[in-house]
Amino acid sequence: MFPPLPFFRRRPGAFRKGALNHMILRSLSEKPMHGYEIMAKLGEEFGGFYRPSPGAIYPILQILEDQGYITGEEKEGKRTYSITPKGTEYLKEGEEKFKAIIEKRKSFIRERRGLNRELRNLASLIMTNYHDLAQDKADKIAQILKEARRKIDDIISE
Repeated sequence: MFPPLPFFRRRPGAFRKGALNHMILRSLSEKPMHGYEIMAKLGEEFGGFYRPSPGAIYPILQILEDQGYITGEEKEGKRTYSITPKGTEYLKEGEEKFKAIIEKRKSFIRERRGLNRELRNLASLIMTNYHDLAQDKADKIAQILKEARRKIDDIISE
């Protein structure tokens, strides 16, 4: 896959002050889920553009469990999490605080949905055919991307 690029990195503070914790609790208030279900649910909420990694979700689940906001139990070989009454109360208390942060992030992603889709489609096209490209085709594609990058930089710099 691609190496991390600066424009794909998450901006510092994108989920500051517990907004991701709040979103996890909100998801669990709908039904008990395991970690990957939570990641998928949050990914859907952000239109597929942002999906938290296991490295982001599982430490938060552990913290929420340690704080008594959720419980986890093994079911069918997976750890399934449920919100506790204490977690429900905490969720209600934080609703107004986190609503603006979450909506701002969702709005930002909705506004750029077309750009996000095209970036994913381009990456998918190239990566799907990456190993089958003859060198001359790879060189032509690299040249097109280089020119596109220059044009995009001009637009951004305006």
